[in-house]
Amino acid sequence: MSEIIDDIRNAPMHAWRPLFWEPVADTGERIMVGVVHAYGGQGAAARLIRDDVLDCLYGKASSGVRNLLDAALEMYAEMAKAGPLDAIEHPVLGLHPGPLRCTAARNVNELLHTAALLYSSLANLDKLDEMEEADVPQQEEIGRRFGTEVRDEVLRLRPDLAPGFGQGGELVPGGQRVRFGYFSPKAVLHFTVLHPVRIPASLRDARARLFELQRARDVAGIERAALIAAVPRDDDPMLGPKQREALRASRAEIEREADSVGMRWHAVHNAAEGAVRVIETAG
Repeated sequence: MSEIIDDIRNAPMHAWRPLFWEPVADTGERIMVGVVHAYGGQGAAARLIRDDVLDCLYGKASSGVRNLLDAALEMYAEMAKAGPLDAIEHPVLGLHPGPLRCTAARNVNELLHTAALLYSSLANLDKLDEMEEADVPQQEEIGRRFGTEVRDEVLRLRPDLAPGFGQGGELVPGGQRVRFGYFSPKAVLHFTVLHPVRIPASLRDARARLFELQRARDVAGIERAALIAAVPRDDDPMLGPKQREALRASRAEIEREADSVGMRWHAVHNAAEGAVRVIETAG
């Protein structure tokens, strides 16, 4: 125990500022959405407010809000690289820098976690574990939104793959047409999201999509079939211990089920990574 205490005491100090956002202009009501810091002498910025919180607040408009916040954070990161943090005093795209602080941290993840605990109740999701399902967007909507972001990224890189998106076919003779995230003579793909607040719903959705992929592969004779899932990073500082463990267990379970039917499973952290997997699979 004394070694752990000494380790913490000897951890170097790092400067940082919380970044606050005023969703409704001129109200004075601000929430902490990120951090600009100089960990290890390197300027950087990170968004701490979680995607699912923005989804709850803004629904279908949340992707635009994320883009706005990420653009502002990129600008703050460049400012931190160009000069000291105490010179960062002015708002950027609606984000306002908070007071300059210094915190002992052994790694950048520890620094961000400290910032979240000090300033942002919206960054720590442990208390959201018992949210009612009606309080968060439906799994279908979340998956559709992720699929749309992946499609846009793929079309930016490979516009020739456009005909395969939003296509599908019958899984049983005379049955209803099932639409897939991507469907072509070479490959069939589905998109889903492992949501830290909606683990049971996420698992049900993943299992259903694996079944549809298996049927499409067998009926249409398509060689390549894969489920592409958006998952939080395991080292995400905003995941609580219970959420992190539940996500690990869920990933392992889906991987086993995919392997049992000879299906590909790709866990990605953002739309850009998802687009890479689509291009690899679709050819």
